[in-house]
Amino acid sequence: MALSGGCLCGSVRFEIDGRISALWYCHCSKCRKATGSAFHPAALCRRSRFRWLSGEASVSEYTTDSGYHVRFCSRCGSPVPVVLEDEDSVVLSTGSLEGDPGSRAIRHIFVGSKAPWYEIGDGLPRFDEHAPPPASEK
Repeated sequence: MALSGGCLCGSVRFEIDGRISALWYCHCSKCRKATGSAFHPAALCRRSRFRWLSGEASVSEYTTDSGYHVRFCSRCGSPVPVVLEDEDSVVLSTGSLEGDPGSRAIRHIFVGSKAPWYEIGDGLPRFDEHAPPPASEK
């Protein structure tokens, strides 16, 4: 099963061969600012299963002094995948995926710094900071 995705303007396109990890919702202030939303829905895939189809040269990056970095389309500003150079993983902003990825959310992380105006309305586990990945993701 191939899963595809891209940015809002269509300049950046990518494809994943196979499944992605379970999703998580990050409520940290950096993710909220980077996405403009109450939380950032994200997942992982293996680098070997990920490929850019177009627009990789259009990807820009911003890194804070603390090392937090985001990648985005330089034309429309949409979040795009972050290939973790030191790991076998790619972080996916799941809102950029097309179709049903077959995975569902399993947790909320950094709930200790969530937006005060947002109330979490589901029964998923909540962690004030980062949560260790489930054994299936290691």
